[in-house]
Amino acid sequence: MYTRLFCLFCLCCCLPLAAQGDRPNLLLIIADDLGADHLNGYHRGARMAITPTLDSLRRVGITFTNAFSAPVCSPSRAAMMTGKYGLNNGVPGVPGNLDLDQESIFKALATHTDGAYADAVVGKWHLSLPENPDHPTSHGADYYLGLLGGFPESYFAWERTENGTTSLSTEYVTTALTDAAINWVGAQTDPWFLWLAHPAPHAPFHVPPTGLYTTTNTDGVVGQYLAMVESVDHEINRLLNSMTPEVRANTLLIFVGDNGTPVRALQDYPEDRGKGTLYQGGVRVPFIVAGAGVSRQGVREAALVHLTDIYATLLEVAGAELPGGIYNSQSFAHLLTAAGTEPTRTYNYTEVASGPNPGWTIRNEQYKLINWEDGTQAFYAVATDSFELTNLLEAPLSTELENIKADLEAEAAAIRNGWSCRDDIQNGEETGIDCGTDDCGACTTSNSGPEGNSAVTVFPNPVTEALTVLAEGERIEYVRLFDAAGRLLLEQAGGQAGRVSVQVGRLKAWLLIVEVVTNNGTSSRKIVKW
Repeated sequence: MYTRLFCLFCLCCCLPLAAQGDRPNLLLIIADDLGADHLNGYHRGARMAITPTLDSLRRVGITFTNAFSAPVCSPSRAAMMTGKYGLNNGVPGVPGNLDLDQESIFKALATHTDGAYADAVVGKWHLSLPENPDHPTSHGADYYLGLLGGFPESYFAWERTENGTTSLSTEYVTTALTDAAINWVGAQTDPWFLWLAHPAPHAPFHVPPTGLYTTTNTDGVVGQYLAMVESVDHEINRLLNSMTPEVRANTLLIFVGDNGTPVRALQDYPEDRGKGTLYQGGVRVPFIVAGAGVSRQGVREAALVHLTDIYATLLEVAGAELPGGIYNSQSFAHLLTAAGTEPTRTYNYTEVASGPNPGWTIRNEQYKLINWEDGTQAFYAVATDSFELTNLLEAPLSTELENIKADLEAEAAAIRNGWSCRDDIQNGEETGIDCGTDDCGACTTSNSGPEGNSAVTVFPNPVTEALTVLAEGERIEYVRLFDAAGRLLLEQAGGQAGRVSVQVGRLKAWLLIVEVVTNNGTSSRKIVKW
């Protein structure tokens, strides 16, 4: 059965999107409380879940290795639903209520595609307070079947709500939701979007029915947790195998966990640094993309992504034209076919306003800063210290690390007080990408070619950290850096000197145009930033 699944997805993923139809089906599968520490492709711990379905998806798709979530479930779900961080959508902690004035992914999809998609939510909702059986459909879903709260009291006896009507179900939850998903998908004739949110492997921990799992040791919390993960894997396989080859060929699948592993089931990470915390064990989650339009196969992608990014990506895949993304959601659609061709996230940010340690965290490619509400902080070289064993603040920081920490604090302050000017998204009141406001500055552009005053020298090329501009016999008034699209990235006064050093370390790897204004005119040079 699993071999058949792998072969079918190999065939499907090789088809270009244009050959499969203009609008692909969209399948988002969420596993509850599934961190990265028990899954192949992320860790190699002592006890790993046996997941042939997810493994097959990774072989024909993309495994994102640096995905951020909120550390608890409702904020993560609200982030995916709205493309906004919790501080902007009103759900920064648990419990929470996603107000109907927020533009849900269902409403946005209808707006951007003229209602081309049928859509449904099957599974855990956990976005209404108090629980409202009409809340999912009020947010724009055509159909809802699932459980409204955070988890079932029992996976074998649970409150089942279908389009506003609630009754008691004694069918095993994971199987019942899969049956509902199969039935709904099978009835569709238009392009569809299915939000399938399994409550597993969230507590109560238990042993699923025979046939849904493979692990032989189901003793204790970890054994039961692994069996529950495997039951989700088994049922994803059943859903995919229920589709015709044509439907599957035209379906983009995104699989994610909504937050880190519960501390009782955590492995590899330090004790008590799982779900509910701002450490990696609480916010780093599995994120796998495969199917229609994904030509990169068997790839591990280290680019920073956030659960908010699912919002803009689904809209773009469905045909929306977005300037980099929308709200706090940066599209990663370009990464489905090529690497390094367009900007990716410079920063990953998340927060939590509930639990014993509320606060926020932000990281760049190399470093991560945690700031708790009580004012304490931790700072990690997370690219090389993935388990956050060494807090850099326990020793004096070098000037370089002080600058990196200050940069992370400045970006977090911008996010928490409005809209970032460095997220490559046209959001807030911006009239261009990261420009057009008092905070971000004017949308100055440059159309200059790589020519001009021969007395101006720019080196090194390529550049990594510091760029030197030398103007022999002239006085430098300004140095401006633009991206290949002509957007102003950085401006620095020359102070009428003949030599200026410009720090470019925070800029992304990209082709840059350096415009140099001297007392004798303007010239430009092209350089590559590594």
